[in-house]
Amino acid sequence: MLKKECLEAIKKLLESLIILIVIPLAIVWDKLVAHNGWPYADIFKGGFIATLVIYAVYAGATILLPERRDRAFEYLFSLPLTRSRIIMAKVLPRFVILAILLLLSAVFIGPELLASGMIFIVLFFGAVSLSIAVQSVILNLIGVTFLFSAFLQCFNVLSYLLWKLGLKFPSELGSIFVQLCSALLLLIPLWLAFWLTFKKLDVKPIRLQMRTYYSILLPSLAGLVAFILLFYKKYMSWIMAR
Repeated sequence: MLKKECLEAIKKLLESLIILIVIPLAIVWDKLVAHNGWPYADIFKGGFIATLVIYAVYAGATILLPERRDRAFEYLFSLPLTRSRIIMAKVLPRFVILAILLLLSAVFIGPELLASGMIFIVLFFGAVSLSIAVQSVILNLIGVTFLFSAFLQCFNVLSYLLWKLGLKFPSELGSIFVQLCSALLLLIPLWLAFWLTFKKLDVKPIRLQMRTYYSILLPSLAGLVAFILLFYKKYMSWIMAR
């Protein structure tokens, strides 16, 4: 199974790399039409970041798509593997490729993108967590956009609260710490909802087995949004005063 999932992960990467065609097109457009003198390095950086974003969401959103499309859950659950091993075999190859892309970004773009790696991890695991409830990649993308917005606003609010508490870190270390805390607040309930649902999944239609998922997901997201709204006005006042 692991070999099959590795091939699937590579396939998703190759499909995501189609976005790189934007790089030569952007260069030609600038040369022949726009004449803005865009630096090649900036064009390449934009294309590489777009590839990272697309792969993170696409690889996560399609993690259960083959079983949904081919109605192969019965075969999947008949394998002599525990549910945790099945999920590990599905998630690990895709995540390893994402990690490799992030390391390559440090080489070709610079370490500043690597420092923001938590963003792409949130996109990936957010898409994975939604994949059990949403079959459409487009709808998954909409859901991930909402989750990512919640992650960013949680980052802002936590930054304000740490300042209010008088906790000071070096700027880069502080940013990574707050990113990690924001990611954990968002992803832990998402992953718990995903895992408890998948653990009990059988061959019945998935839509009939989502009670556990929604009973965890919806209250946790509502609580996170309430937490953000509670301090957001104070955060904005803090930003305006700086």
